[in-house]
Amino acid sequence: MKKTIFCAVAALMMMGCQKSIEDRAEQEARDYTRKFCPTPVYNHTRTDSLVFDRAERTFIYYCTLTDIMDDAALIGKNSQTLTDGLRQSIRESTGLKIYKDAGISFRYVLRSEKNPEEILYESTFQM
Repeated sequence: MKKTIFCAVAALMMMGCQKSIEDRAEQEARDYTRKFCPTPVYNHTRTDSLVFDRAERTFIYYCTLTDIMDDAALIGKNSQTLTDGLRQSIRESTGLKIYKDAGISFRYVLRSEKNPEEILYESTFQM
């Protein structure tokens, strides 16, 4: 009997220690931002932060476009190509599988380096 009670208590304690997918997403976003952001500029893009919005169940990547990519007309003209590339990148990412399987969305907000208030591109992806 003692063994059964001990096993039941141990199982309950282990279940109580597990994080929800939202807790895990929030922690990973916070850790990524703290460790890596702002990232070095790569292909005229810098990631400024990654956050997880619990209410919307969405990862939000805040990025800045620099140099030749910091051009609203250029981004507007190529927005479909940008959308397709981001969608493919998310689809192919094995590191995001747990979040895609859980129905979490991914939003990209790309701002101008010259004018940080200007959003050059914004899109949300549900995989």
